[in-house]
Amino acid sequence: MRERTRVDRQLTEFRAIEQEFADNLELLELAEAEDDADTIAEVEKALIALRAVTAKKQLESLLSGEADANNCFVEIHAGAGGTESQDWAEMLMRMYARWADDHDFKLEWLEESPGEEAGIKSATVRVIGDNAYGWLKTESGVHRLVRISPFDSAAGARGPVGIDPQVRIVDLDLDRVVYLGIDPGRGEAGVAPGGRIEG
Repeated sequence: MRERTRVDRQLTEFRAIEQEFADNLELLELAEAEDDADTIAEVEKALIALRAVTAKKQLESLLSGEADANNCFVEIHAGAGGTESQDWAEMLMRMYARWADDHDFKLEWLEESPGEEAGIKSATVRVIGDNAYGWLKTESGVHRLVRISPFDSAAGARGPVGIDPQVRIVDLDLDRVVYLGIDPGRGEAGVAPGGRIEG
């Protein structure tokens, strides 16, 4: 039933786009016949906005995986790296919260463990909305940031810190739960997880 509702909604949206395009073309023809520059400019703006909506709908049509239409959980764990990793984990969670808000997804905060000095040790939110899992499933894994720590008084004397909180996106379906694999954070190019770059 949920799949049928989703397809009905998509067809309604497609028909609305099609009708708006036809209406704008008709208005453009009338404006050109009357040589009305203001109306022509207005129709051009409307068509540019319609192009953006169409591009978004085209991208959404690619989210056709079995679980893509579902809600999901986003879990962030600071991992190794201490305060810097916890700070970066909080930045990531804020980034996902803003992204969800910008894309009209509802967030339900389930758990948040604050860090000792700054940031968060872990957090879990439920993202509710059409295609939430489809949009977020590629975010699963380790997110690395290399920076000079603002919490280290001797930061200038040492190299930057490699920070790698882990993000897990979980498909939320009442019949099943799918866990995506998480890269355990193996070091790259001489960087140990949460360690310094030796240079």
